[in-house]
Amino acid sequence: MDTRFSIGEVSKLHNISIQTLRHYDKIGLLKPAYVNEKSKYRYYSVKHFIILDLIKQCKAMGLSLDEIKILVNNYTSINSILDIITKQKEIVEEKIKELDSIKNNICFLEDRIQTVLKEGINEPFIKYCTERKFIKYSNTHRYTEEFEINLSKTLGYIEKKYGSTNKELVFPTYYEDFKNQEKLTYNNLMISINENMDIDEKKVITLKSGNYITINFDDDYKDTSKYYRKLVEYIEKNNIIVSGSFYEIYIMTRCGIDKEEKALGQIQILIDENK
Repeated sequence: MDTRFSIGEVSKLHNISIQTLRHYDKIGLLKPAYVNEKSKYRYYSVKHFIILDLIKQCKAMGLSLDEIKILVNNYTSINSILDIITKQKEIVEEKIKELDSIKNNICFLEDRIQTVLKEGINEPFIKYCTERKFIKYSNTHRYTEEFEINLSKTLGYIEKKYGSTNKELVFPTYYEDFKNQEKLTYNNLMISINENMDIDEKKVITLKSGNYITINFDDDYKDTSKYYRKLVEYIEKNNIIVSGSFYEIYIMTRCGIDKEEKALGQIQILIDENK
């Protein structure tokens, strides 16, 4: 007669809870060798130890209990084992890609926030930027429902096509308009791209490398005029000649419990080094 082990003994030997062993019995994954009719206590034999080891290996590979049941019932078939393991490997590889993408997104945002904190907030400074490339989209005026809908569609399209969420949203606005009239006009949206994206060069806008007068802000994104005003004052005070438009760049937007929306971003304009 085979040696019998109580459910408590099996639990201790294999570091599996009694509740889990009962569940395995209930779903037909691991039936005990004997159940006492009076006490309802479950007893297991040594052969169950082999099955428990297999179950542990399968769980370590991320297999579901239903998949493990199939494998346990056919564990003598090498082809069956290989088929399930191969499929699971493909699933794991896909999960690794997803996790890598999540990690890249986290690192991208972490780096941007750390950079802003190091540079400081609310005060103009000069920053060297390397060449940057963007796709330009025409859009309706900001702060409208139509704009928000179009923006969501555009971001969804880029994420689906290029598999990237590490994007900067940039809104160009004319320097002279704000300097002379304090008028902010946003008729275009630019979304950052990287070298891995296969995009028609005709659709690409390039921001030159060079020194940019920059100000970082963490505020209501609908109230950025004061930061433009600071930049204009800095430009005039230091007799700086600038080139092109302002670029309002968004790093992260968020909404608090009070429903107040805030955005971490920066405004830049290129210094004309030739004048």
